[in-house]
Amino acid sequence: MIAAGADILRINLSYVSLGHGYDFLAEVVAEARKIAHDLGRVVEIMIDLPGHKFRLGEFIDRKVKLGDSIELTSKVILQDGQVPFPYEDYLSLMRVGQEIIFGDGIPRLEVVEEGSKVVQCKVTLAGLLKSHYGLTARGLKVADLGLPSLTKADHLGLKFAIRVKAEQVVMSYGTSAKQMDTFIKCYRGLGGFGKVLFKYELAEAGNDLEAIVSVSDGGFVGQGDLGLSVPSEFVPGEAAKVVDAFRVAGKPCIVGTQLLTSMKKHPFPTHGERAGVHYNVLIGATGLMVSDETSMGEFPVEVVQILVRLINAAEGITSKTARVLYK
Repeated sequence: MIAAGADILRINLSYVSLGHGYDFLAEVVAEARKIAHDLGRVVEIMIDLPGHKFRLGEFIDRKVKLGDSIELTSKVILQDGQVPFPYEDYLSLMRVGQEIIFGDGIPRLEVVEEGSKVVQCKVTLAGLLKSHYGLTARGLKVADLGLPSLTKADHLGLKFAIRVKAEQVVMSYGTSAKQMDTFIKCYRGLGGFGKVLFKYELAEAGNDLEAIVSVSDGGFVGQGDLGLSVPSEFVPGEAAKVVDAFRVAGKPCIVGTQLLTSMKKHPFPTHGERAGVHYNVLIGATGLMVSDETSMGEFPVEVVQILVRLINAAEGITSKTARVLYK
């Protein structure tokens, strides 16, 4: 992938258990840098911190059908049919009629009865409900929870980023410039020197976007989680707004996730995916990130090769139309 044109290698610490896995990842970073050196290429290491991601607890995975009743609960001892969600404050903010989304969008529920420790829901989109699935309550403001800027996992992640001398660090699931500023000061205080990027995944961060751009070294639009925070038809517009805000400030902004998702199973992308890459270059994105396509897919090298070709083609057009697009 490095030989094919990858410029930045992202390590997502959301999948690392506290205190475990860092030695292995440090070896991965060292090997990547050695390969890049041997190939005469320069690659940067990006450490993506977990942030405040809300996940279900441990239970037996099960399929849920349209109309099924589901109880989300923060209680330690479960009754039959209940699904553990160990965030009582989050549960208490859920309201009747609110849409609850799991994983990358399936399954989905609707709140039918509120509660502080138990919330009654009905299934509106069937699917497999699994332990540790991420949960998004659309419209609920994470800032209202009064959470600290950094989690314990974030603190460990920053120390790891410094250990491997990462060139870039990403704060995930942020909502405000104040939170970002605290994150940066913690990182710098520990001795970190890399660029600090704000990942735009929660639409509520748009209320403080100008200030966020001001304190950040760059931006990162996480389309996957953003598509859970707002209806999917608004994701391209939100991405364009964020990219433009960083561009005007003279700062880089990456757009990522699900760019070439069909290539997890196929050796070439769809025309729609090609158009999506083209669009992101035209709006001014300075970097494009693939994730599942290379971490889990069957054609990781081909993904990078095709993405490079698509970017080069789009940049050829962008250079000719820049005055029109960015007047």
